[in-house]
Amino acid sequence: MRKEEMIDFVRRTMPELTIATSEVKTNGWDNDILIINKQQVFRFPRTKQTMKRIKDECDLLRRLSLNPPLLQTPRYKEIYEGEALKAVTYPFLIGEPLIEDPVDLSENPENARLLGDFLMRLHQIQGCSLPTRHTFRYWQSLFELLKKKVFMFLNAREQKAIEEVFTHFLNGYLAFSFKMMPIHGDLSASNILFDRAENRVSGIIDFTDAQMGDPAFDFAGIYWNYGVTYTRKVLSYYHSKESSDELFKRVSNFYGLQPVFHELLYSVNHDEPIDRVQIKRFMELKRLIF
Repeated sequence: MRKEEMIDFVRRTMPELTIATSEVKTNGWDNDILIINKQQVFRFPRTKQTMKRIKDECDLLRRLSLNPPLLQTPRYKEIYEGEALKAVTYPFLIGEPLIEDPVDLSENPENARLLGDFLMRLHQIQGCSLPTRHTFRYWQSLFELLKKKVFMFLNAREQKAIEEVFTHFLNGYLAFSFKMMPIHGDLSASNILFDRAENRVSGIIDFTDAQMGDPAFDFAGIYWNYGVTYTRKVLSYYHSKESSDELFKRVSNFYGLQPVFHELLYSVNHDEPIDRVQIKRFMELKRLIF
């Protein structure tokens, strides 16, 4: 949605809000973002599918607010035109996405505690009716898509590495004994806010991909971006009935490697060159376990 359209929508639906400044972020995959006066955020889903997920997000965040984490999370208010849900709004959260302002999180030991606390409280939520998207068939289909669309751009060694990772994961999938829990589903650098002034993680945003799933999946972005040692540190602040070693095994063997697969597919589908830096990162992490 164009900036002018978003501002016009806000003026129609919230005429009491005076607009002094406005900023647009359109680099996400699912939503267009309008920030008014550095005080109020408006999220406009780009597709009908994303729009359908909004109500699940709202319910999840309401439940999370009953046992709130130390980090900021959005408090959504739904905005309708007639009977149709068009957007959600929430008070501006302090901080910038880590993808826009990369830092070394390990410089402040508190960051690991904050992330561990957030994930623990999120995964403890009861009574959600979220769907499950990361099924065996989902991962099997992802593997088939990679072979069909991406393998032609990779060398034989890289193809073999991806095959080994998927084969190991899929062959052991039915033996996994984890309990399904509400997960964020996209806890990456794009959705972790960082406050430069305080040198600390300040919030978590965008619960579009929230679902019932394997809690280990939510450590994937931490592992991919910050590595083995830091993931272990975050896990030390995360307490559940499942051992941290079992969680870490699934993260390091598969979930923490799979972010590259989605990036590769995105590049191919949008006629962009394959990111060789990402491939190198995958190969480095893969060598740690195979």
